[in-house]
Amino acid sequence: MSKPLKLNKISFPKEQKNPNKSLRQVIFSVIWGQRKWLASLAVILFVALTLDFYGSPWTKDENLRPHLFMEEAGEIVKGEIQEGTAIDQTLQNVSDNGVLGGPMVFGSLVAPIAQAQIDFTADDQYEDYDMMVVENNSVVSLANPSGNAMFSGFRNEIVKYIVKEGDNPEKIAISFSINTDTLLAANGLTEYSIIKPGQELIILPINGVRVQVGKNDTLDAIAKKYKGDKMEIIAFNDLSLEGTIGVGEYLIIPGGGMPATAATPKYTTPTKKYAESTIPAGWLIIPTTGHSWGRIHASNGVDIADTCGTPIYAAAGGTVTLSDGVGYNGGYGKYIKIQHPNGVVTLYGHASKLLVETGEKVVQGQLIMLMGTTGRSTGCHLHFEVRGATNPLAGKARNF
Repeated sequence: MSKPLKLNKISFPKEQKNPNKSLRQVIFSVIWGQRKWLASLAVILFVALTLDFYGSPWTKDENLRPHLFMEEAGEIVKGEIQEGTAIDQTLQNVSDNGVLGGPMVFGSLVAPIAQAQIDFTADDQYEDYDMMVVENNSVVSLANPSGNAMFSGFRNEIVKYIVKEGDNPEKIAISFSINTDTLLAANGLTEYSIIKPGQELIILPINGVRVQVGKNDTLDAIAKKYKGDKMEIIAFNDLSLEGTIGVGEYLIIPGGGMPATAATPKYTTPTKKYAESTIPAGWLIIPTTGHSWGRIHASNGVDIADTCGTPIYAAAGGTVTLSDGVGYNGGYGKYIKIQHPNGVVTLYGHASKLLVETGEKVVQGQLIMLMGTTGRSTGCHLHFEVRGATNPLAGKARNF
């Protein structure tokens, strides 16, 4: 029997690389081999350049980021105030009942129920940032010696707004994230003034006042006259650290106010120094009346809204470690801090008037301030913080 034939594998020679390739072919073959990596790089560069063009916060200075209502000075805003928001809907409901509307006499509308219904916690997102720049009882800089980082979220220019049918000062002010007092003062109006469709209003970028530098004015004198803070004025108006100003120049005073007149005070101070009735909340009491949404923000703070001038009482006895009624104060406006014997600190912000001084001893239920809308605020409310313990206002929405 013959043996089976053993077949050997037949191997074919591999294709030899062409040693005579041109330089163009070599470059093309290298690029083609790295096509995936190069495509990824191109996408990354395109995205980075696009974001940089539109002012992404990680590619441009905060001051260059686009902001709502960021218009050139003097430009007229013809757009409608956005409809459908919670604030707008509440105002519209009240307007339908004959309390708000334009043209109107603004001084006739102050109604506690209407004021308490407006959700002023729209300010919360700003307070979360603004409250961060107040540290150890003073405003601190987040970026440079002039401290202008605290105002980086604001436009520096004024804009002009054309009043439309149905507008009123409060509605316009809230839509631009300022309070009504700022709107009225900027336009030479009072709470009894009438506004009409087609009328042009100046809108400031921040709560405060706008003043023109006179011949003999100094920055110190202006700050004192309009109850502003010198360093805040320098920061917001991008002045030199020396505070050099020129005659005829316009300055915005953050948190400032018009000089007091001999007229009757806007908010009458209660004659009684202590609360007649209080609502206990553990070792604290509820410091004021109004409507609270129970939302925690900033440094364990909660807002409670009522009409401006509503009395605010010390939630517990202690020592007033800070009573600051001058300037923007990082968003707090006029505010008070009280140190309690157990180490807890309570803070009361956005006041219209402070009634106790730094270093003063207070007891629980003592009148310390009147509710207002100073600092970063669009409407009358108390920003109440409890640092080191539970905030009794936290939780569900309720009325007090």
